[in-house]
Amino acid sequence: MVASEEAAGGEPDLIFKGIPEPNSPSLVLLAPVMQGAPLLTPKQYLYTYSDEEWENFTVEWVRALGHPYVLVTRMGGAGDRGADVAACLTRQGTNGEWHCYQCKHYEDALRPADAWPEMVKIFAAKVLGVYELPTRYVFVAPKIGSYLTRYLANPATLKEEFFKAWRKADSKLGADLDADNRAAVEALARNTDFSMFEARDMEWILQLHSKTPHHARRFPEPLKPRPAIERPPAEQREHEVVYVQKLLATYNEKYGLQLQTLQEARDHARTQQHFARQREAFYSAESLRVFARESVPYETFEAVESDLFETVIEVEEREYGLGYERLTAVLEAAANHQPNPANILAPVITVRDRKGLCHHLANDNRLSWCKEESQ
Repeated sequence: MVASEEAAGGEPDLIFKGIPEPNSPSLVLLAPVMQGAPLLTPKQYLYTYSDEEWENFTVEWVRALGHPYVLVTRMGGAGDRGADVAACLTRQGTNGEWHCYQCKHYEDALRPADAWPEMVKIFAAKVLGVYELPTRYVFVAPKIGSYLTRYLANPATLKEEFFKAWRKADSKLGADLDADNRAAVEALARNTDFSMFEARDMEWILQLHSKTPHHARRFPEPLKPRPAIERPPAEQREHEVVYVQKLLATYNEKYGLQLQTLQEARDHARTQQHFARQREAFYSAESLRVFARESVPYETFEAVESDLFETVIEVEEREYGLGYERLTAVLEAAANHQPNPANILAPVITVRDRKGLCHHLANDNRLSWCKEESQ
C-alpha cells in the first residue's frame, strides 16, 4: 500500500498518482545521454546531494513505504528539534503517533558519535513539549558505519553505549539544556525502549524508491522494461464510454447502421475487426499511461500526448464526407507521427499506442469524428 492521505480518508497523495503536487515545477523527463562517460550509479549520485536534496529524496522514499501515513512532511532546517522528516500515522501529527526519519548526509559513514546528539535532540523535544516521542526513529544516511550498525542491531547495547557517552566528564550531550531539563532527558532515555532506533540499508531504500516516478528523474538510467499490455476485457468499462460511442457513430454513418452498444459493434461483420483493433489500441495506450505514471513524472507522459495532439488536430479539423474518413486520416497521421526522441518514453511508444492515444483524446472530447460531434 502506498502511504497517502487517501489511505486515511483524506485528500489523495497526488505524487503517487503521477500528478504533480500543487505549485511544484513542471518537469518533462528527457532520455539519458547514452554516449560519453559512464553514468554514475544511483548510490554514487546520492553522495553528490546537498543536505536539502537528501531530505527531499528521503521524503520520496518514505511516502513510498507501506505504512498508512496520513502525512509525510519535511521538517529539516534550523529548529527542527531532531526531526528532518516526520511521518504521521494520525491527524494529530507529531502530537500523536509518528515516525521520525533523521537524515544525515556525510561523506564518511555515520558513527555512534554522530547519532548520540540526534537522539538527545528527540528526547529533549519530548521534554520541552515540542513533539511526542516517535514510536520509530530511523537514521537515513548514504552509509551507516559498522559500530553503529552493530549497536542498532542490539538495543540493549545501543542504550548502554549511549549512556557511556552521556556520562563522560567532557560530554557535550545536552549541554545546551538547563539542569532540570537535562535530568528529565536522562530519565526519559532510561525509560525508553531503544529498539525504536534503527537504520535502513541504502540498497533497500533505492530498490523501493525505484518504484516511484521520482527515480527516473533523479537517476538517469534506462527505463525498466514495460510490462505486458492488458487485453481488452469482454465487457465495456466505464472509462471507455465516450470513445466507444464516437466509434459507433462513425460506423452508423458509414454503413447506415444503428449500433448502440459495444457488443453490437463486436458482433457485426462490417465493424467487428476494425472495432477490435481500436479497443486494442486504446488499452495499449492505457498501459503506456500507467507505465509512465509509475516510472516518470506526470509531465513526461503529458508531453507525449500533447505532441501527438498537435500533430493530429490539423488533420482532424479538415473537411471530410464521413466521420469514418476523418477517423482514418487521424489514425494514419498518428501512426506516422514520431515522438520527440529526447523524451525518455519515446523508445517504448508503439504505433498502436499512438493510435490508442487518439481514442484517449476523443475520450477527453479533444477529438471527434462525426460532424455533429464537432458542432
